[in-house]
Amino acid sequence: MPVTSAITAWGSPMTTWQNIGETSNKGYEIQLSTVNIKSRNFQWSSSISYTHNDEKIVDLPDGDLIAKKLFEGHPIKTFYDFKYAGIWSTAEEEEAAKYGCQPGYVKIQTVEQFTTDENGNLVGDGGVHTYSNTRDMQILGSNVPDGILGVNNTFKYRDFDLSVFAMIRYGQMIESKTIGWYSANGNNQPKGTDYWTPENQSAYFPRPGVASTTGIGSLKYIDGSYAKIKNITLGYTFPKKLCKTLGLEKCRLYATAYNVFVLPFKSELKHTDPENNGSDTFPLYKTYLLGLNVSF
Repeated sequence: MPVTSAITAWGSPMTTWQNIGETSNKGYEIQLSTVNIKSRNFQWSSSISYTHNDEKIVDLPDGDLIAKKLFEGHPIKTFYDFKYAGIWSTAEEEEAAKYGCQPGYVKIQTVEQFTTDENGNLVGDGGVHTYSNTRDMQILGSNVPDGILGVNNTFKYRDFDLSVFAMIRYGQMIESKTIGWYSANGNNQPKGTDYWTPENQSAYFPRPGVASTTGIGSLKYIDGSYAKIKNITLGYTFPKKLCKTLGLEKCRLYATAYNVFVLPFKSELKHTDPENNGSDTFPLYKTYLLGLNVSF
């Protein structure tokens, strides 16, 4: 906004925001409910659901906004950075030198660069060059999963009830803040880090103290697929005769555990919970709850 509008912040003109793009969000959800066993004293029922969602940016006024990591045809939360391709091994020392690297350095997937020869023809380098912060970055994926599968089982035996809800979320990429803390200079080395040494050539993290850290940011972009037991609830409903004696209509005692068990598909995410996009600031906790429902 112009300075003449007299609306300024610390001496600088204020900006105004507009809805300038177009997005599309389409998907479907399928649910199946079944009663597997039903008898006088025992009942087992299940509910299975599957969700799929397609999200993308349809239009941007001036095309892709690389600085904002917004790309037409891709979800809003799209990751754009170096693409991790492993760690250079001692057997690849000669090849690594062509990229300005040494064994133990991060290996990234480079993008072929072209130059014009003396005849005006475009000549590609096959992607063999020193890493470039501007030309080797590419679209890696997004945090939109390919699908979410949820299964809830409920069991009832006489006055006892048990419910277990499990889920699988797959096909999503996360920017894991936890593994992203790794620093090759040794200031941040999470316990149990699988870093490169001459005796550990297949490690996920580069060797400590590497001279070049270009591409190290690619470590944190990883498949965040996982399976989880989201919650378990065990309850007991007191007999009607006892409730009547106590002057109650109904009384149920229950215990619930949340985020009981999580299994990331990637071993690098062990002991972390990908559900919150790998955040180490607001991680999801295991929670235990004991409750009593009383009706008069």
